[in-house]
Amino acid sequence: MVRRRVEIKPIEDKSKRHTTFTKRRCGLFKKAQDLCGLCGGEAAIITFSKAGNVFGFGHPSVDHVVSRYLADPNSTLATEDEDNRVEELLHGSGGGTEKEEDKAPPLTDMETRIGEALATRRPAWDVMVRNLALSELDELEAAVREIKSTVAARAAETAGI
Repeated sequence: MVRRRVEIKPIEDKSKRHTTFTKRRCGLFKKAQDLCGLCGGEAAIITFSKAGNVFGFGHPSVDHVVSRYLADPNSTLATEDEDNRVEELLHGSGGGTEKEEDKAPPLTDMETRIGEALATRRPAWDVMVRNLALSELDELEAAVREIKSTVAARAAETAGI
């Protein structure tokens, strides 16, 4: 039997897309489990469905693998060059070609504190959140919800490409 090249394109039918996602997600998780079992490695996989559901696999756990990755000073996420490149992609190259309406509004005190916490790669959010007042916690919750909806919208937009 001859294998044919299958054209990769988005699946239009919603039920077929969901079924394919579920089967491929399970297959991916099984392959990661086999890899970890046979080679003694650690792995973490996080997937997001079109509906916004989060699925994760980790050996020994997702939290363990991610915190170990973030704590490693040699990881690509922890390098300053990578951080600068990500900032350029997110906020533009800063070449001075931005129009006034395209510029981001100045950061609030809360956003600045969150950014500083992320920049120092502190894995424990409770250190930052512990000293917040109740009103600031409500503001943080609203900001996290807004970020989550923005990320979900962007993921849906890129999945449609």
